Amino acid sequence: MRYNIESKLEQELNYLGSNIELTDFNTIERGLKYYLRFELGDPFDNGTKERVKQATKRASELFENHFEKDSELYIIIYDFGNDMFAETPNHIYELLKSENIQTQQFEENLATRYFDDEDNIERIKGKLTICKVERNGINYQEIFNGIANTEMGFSPTIHQLVYFFQPKTKKWFWMYDDRGCLMFSNETDDLKLNILKFDKWIVESQREVMEKQFE
Repeated sequence: MRYNIESKLEQELNYLGSNIELTDFNTIERGLKYYLRFELGDPFDNGTKERVKQATKRASELFENHFEKDSELYIIIYDFGNDMFAETPNHIYELLKSENIQTQQFEENLATRYFDDEDNIERIKGKLTICKVERNGINYQEIFNGIANTEMGFSPTIHQLVYFFQPKTKKWFWMYDDRGCLMFSNETDDLKLNILKFDKWIVESQREVMEKQFE
């Protein structure tokens, strides 16, 4: 099963170029073409339930608008092990336990985040999990809630990096924490409706750069 899911995903990622390596999420991010970044938790204060509630709600709406209801998705989870915020380290895996979700998990030396000009890439022994599922078969609201909780002092938490990828349209979605999320696509048309519909949530400091993508 590992070979089937992993090899299929690697085939789907060929469009990103030859430098893609599943154990290094940086190579995937660098291959993505167009993006939008949204504010999720502001203006609510850190450590408040209001901030977590809004971040969860916004992420869910953006996710639903980005991916069609019956679309097939891959979920790629990077788990670096010990984390100061990992209060409930197995929560993400419990949410994805289902006979309708194909899952493969294996231990790997995972690359941590690094900049383009860095030569020494640090790797940590951790878990890489790949899931294949239809969008409506995921409890994504609970996943986003766990991510929003993680640095706000609430439980349950999800400290792992969780990427959603739709192979048919080459679209991606990543909520990094309570502050915000990113959506990616190879086509600006896939993002145009989102920037119009959710204009007030756009990260203002990057608005000019994002809007230039549509010129």
